[in-house]
Amino acid sequence: MLKFLGRMEKTRNFLLIAFSVLLVLSLIVFGALSGNQSLLNLATSTEAAASVDGEVITVGEVVRSQELAQRLTGRQTTMPAESTVKQLIRQKVVKLEAERLGLTASDTEVAEYVRQQFKPADGGPFDQTRYEQNAVRQAGSVSEFEESIRDSISEQKLIAYVTSGVSVSESAVLDRFKRQNTKFNLSYVNVNAAAIAQNLKPDEEELKEFFEKNKKDYYISLPQKKVKYIFLSTAKVGEVLDIPEKDLKAEYDKLPEERKRAGVNVQEIVLRVAKPEFDADVLKKANEIITGLKKGQETVSEEDFATAAQGQSERPNTAANGGRVPGLVRPATDPTKQDDPYQRVLNMKEGEVTEPLKYGSNYYVLRRGAAKEKSFEDAKKELEVSLRNRKAYAANATLAGKVADELKKSKDIDATAAKFASDANSSASDMIRETGYVKPGDEIKDLGISQDFETGIQSLEKANDVGDKIPVPGGFAIPLIVDVKKPRDAEFSEVKDKVTEAFKVSKAREQLEGVAKKIAENADSAAGLSAAASGEGFKAGDVKDFTLGTPLGEGPSATTSEALEDAVYGLKEGGVTGDPIKIGDNYLVVGVLGREDADEDEFEKQKDQLAEQMIGRERGTVYSEYLAAVNKRLESEKKITIYSDALARIDAFNQENAPAPAPQGLPGQPGGAPGGQQISPEVLEQLQKQVEQQQQN
Repeated sequence: MLKFLGRMEKTRNFLLIAFSVLLVLSLIVFGALSGNQSLLNLATSTEAAASVDGEVITVGEVVRSQELAQRLTGRQTTMPAESTVKQLIRQKVVKLEAERLGLTASDTEVAEYVRQQFKPADGGPFDQTRYEQNAVRQAGSVSEFEESIRDSISEQKLIAYVTSGVSVSESAVLDRFKRQNTKFNLSYVNVNAAAIAQNLKPDEEELKEFFEKNKKDYYISLPQKKVKYIFLSTAKVGEVLDIPEKDLKAEYDKLPEERKRAGVNVQEIVLRVAKPEFDADVLKKANEIITGLKKGQETVSEEDFATAAQGQSERPNTAANGGRVPGLVRPATDPTKQDDPYQRVLNMKEGEVTEPLKYGSNYYVLRRGAAKEKSFEDAKKELEVSLRNRKAYAANATLAGKVADELKKSKDIDATAAKFASDANSSASDMIRETGYVKPGDEIKDLGISQDFETGIQSLEKANDVGDKIPVPGGFAIPLIVDVKKPRDAEFSEVKDKVTEAFKVSKAREQLEGVAKKIAENADSAAGLSAAASGEGFKAGDVKDFTLGTPLGEGPSATTSEALEDAVYGLKEGGVTGDPIKIGDNYLVVGVLGREDADEDEFEKQKDQLAEQMIGRERGTVYSEYLAAVNKRLESEKKITIYSDALARIDAFNQENAPAPAPQGLPGQPGGAPGGQQISPEVLEQLQKQVEQQQQN
């Protein structure tokens, strides 16, 4: 048993590192909670959210875990309470199972971990007072801190115990090597119902017949209301507002320092990963560079980083300039750029250096340089937009209240619009809009599917009923009911568009498999797949150097499956899958234009690493299945209880206090981890890679 525990060092190291990250971040969580008294009260609540074999999981534990997860992932939204409590239940199950099997970590093991993790960098004696201060800051008390360490070590023992018999044969490793290193040039066709439906042109009689057969699906179960409403544009109201210079200066003075920042200077060291198999070596080199730069210090000087960049960065245009990135790095406004590694430096201190960041096929080591401040004149335009928007919204809300009061008195929508047209900075004709007969869930022209509008007209039941002002996209609406239709069978004419789409999709699904088989049958070779696809109205795609495990296709439709990978691997050059491969609602027909089998001479070099990876995955599977079985047993014995009411209160609180979307003007204050850095799942993955690399050495 002890011998096997020694072989588990890689897993142990990773989990201990990840655990250390979580402990550091716990300080951030409690700091954030202290700024919100209501949230703090919830986070310290001892009310039961769940129990496992008599051990209680409190509402406070759930809330604190949600906060921590939010910061770990960088997400704006909070994880549902049910998901969080299930994770905490898992932790309790692990603890109880370790106790049952006598695998709980001893005081000696906890003490050894503490000594190793808090060993002074200068080699001096262990500082008990400083350790206790850190423990209290991170976990609230020394006992809680050490109990968390005990749980972590205990789980490593449980993993070792459960997975001690896991092994893989050399033939299985060789097969995995071949599958991972064989490259294919493919031609493929994604046969989907949407594409078939586009080409269908049903006639009126077919549609009416389909409608009659499925008439119950189109029953209108809610009242339909035809509504006229006065629309007040916030932008139009804002155009005529006066924004004094003194108000803008006051706005500028109130900005926190980070929002007055124009951007930061950044230096980089870029290391390229020429082939996937070189990834670990490149990561090791990046870590060695960082260690050499830091020399045990928190920050690195611009000069030292420049010297390292000139000698080791593989991006010539910045390496020659000491790694200095041209221009300033600013917060990304494009959501697709949020994973840009340069965004990480925005929340760091000057002189701090990132861990290796994998982006594309490169590893980046980035140093945060000096920030450039944004002057009042630089910020003035953005401030004016933001302030005008806020004032316009308030002014428009006030105006909308007056319009609603007037319309309720007069019931005359034309006269009311004319009376307030000047105040609204619009013409009366532009202010008046009309819907068709609509019910909740229907899309409305100019408004889309608006829950606010639906709620605003919900209590209006007859013609000439007038509602209060309703916030809608771009402004406010004041509704007046024109007519109401009670629940009834729909008429074909009013649901024709929906019937048409449903008919086409239904027919397309009926034809889907047949079309896919026809394409496969008509393709006598991989080279002929394109012509066979074209004959059925589809276009074949090509991909070069495809490797198993990579999604096949483009964009969101890219996909893979074990059946697809098995089929591709089994094809010779020129071959086509005889039977279309069903993945989800679609079928794929694939042909191999070219195949480059793995070089078995390279197997010996990769064998040990592959075996470790396979054993690691198998251990993970075995351990997960073991915990699932324990969980199921405890559930069957009624030893796991979840209090849904408590979770509902947590979710309701989070929903009510969800942060508003960041304004489009100056960037908001970002959240993050120690030093302002965000700790993403990718970073945790890098931690694991670092440990794997250490084991290889």
